[in-house]
Amino acid sequence: MIQLDGPPCECGNRGCLEALCLAAVARDDHTDAARLLGVGAANLVRLLDIDRVLLGGRVVLADPEPYVRGVATMIAEDSARASRLTVPVDVVERGGRAVVEGAARLVLAPLFALG
Repeated sequence: MIQLDGPPCECGNRGCLEALCLAAVARDDHTDAARLLGVGAANLVRLLDIDRVLLGGRVVLADPEPYVRGVATMIAEDSARASRLTVPVDVVERGGRAVVEGAARLVLAPLFALG
């Protein structure tokens, strides 16, 4: 949740990132959807010390540029406030195996000097 008094979500909570982003997409406001996604991503970067953010999904892949730009901007703003380095934002165009491949890469990268 990123907005306590936000719209209801299918999960039963209010103000969930997914509900807010989908509402913005339904209004055809991809700039706002990207900003909201960026807020969520910045929270995860700060909380989990993530080194890279990968975006995917039908909506993002249909027009990736505003999402990459919007998410990167929000992460950079949050990083500047927290006096930390920002992280790169990229688009992953693979199918359902992207999560598994990404997890394997994180585990194997230190062993095999993968980039």
